[in-house]
Amino acid sequence: MFRTILCAALVVQAAATAPTPSVPVPARYRGGVLPPIPIRALGGGEVFLELSVSRDSVITGIKVLRATPPFTDALTTAVHGWQFMPAEQDVEPVPGAPPVSPTPRERADSTVLVAGMFLPPALNAPTLGEAPKNVAAPSSLETPFPLSTPVPLYPPRALMGGLVLIEVRVAPGGDVAEAKVVASWPPFDQPALDAALQWRFRPGRVRGLAVPKLAYLVFGFPQPVTSR
Repeated sequence: MFRTILCAALVVQAAATAPTPSVPVPARYRGGVLPPIPIRALGGGEVFLELSVSRDSVITGIKVLRATPPFTDALTTAVHGWQFMPAEQDVEPVPGAPPVSPTPRERADSTVLVAGMFLPPALNAPTLGEAPKNVAAPSSLETPFPLSTPVPLYPPRALMGGLVLIEVRVAPGGDVAEAKVVASWPPFDQPALDAALQWRFRPGRVRGLAVPKLAYLVFGFPQPVTSR
């Protein structure tokens, strides 16, 4: 009986002293230019890209998940020059080694979702152009994937076009917990924010657990073409 109680006490003590794993820090956008809106585009479209970002802050790969010509090439070319701060995660403990507190952290390879949504140039008339097409699945469960992508409203007083970059924090449940403007172009900031907050995602997972992840949404508003 005493041995059983002692073993149980040691287990409880070990659990109490073991460091609690912290939430991984996702890679974060540090800088880069936005793509131009193709002047020959007849319609709108969506482009989803999965970026592979190394622990040394280098973009080592860009995978197209959803494509809409001619926006795919424009966005892919632009993000080639983006810079990121690398992800960080807890160092895997050595089996049998005593726990260390605080848990040491290390830079980690990671993936980042960049999603582009480009509005059609005609606001009150049918437009031509190809429909978005899913061309590949994410290569990593770490990458959140959009499931619902509401379109922003075009500001009624806007006379020109513009692009806005929004950083969103995707919660483990898949909703957007926070959104902020990273690259501004008034008067499109608020419509882009309003739309981004309504997006829903399949959440990203690290080591089998759903975790908060950052994603970057590019909203393109072309100069409107109206018809009567």
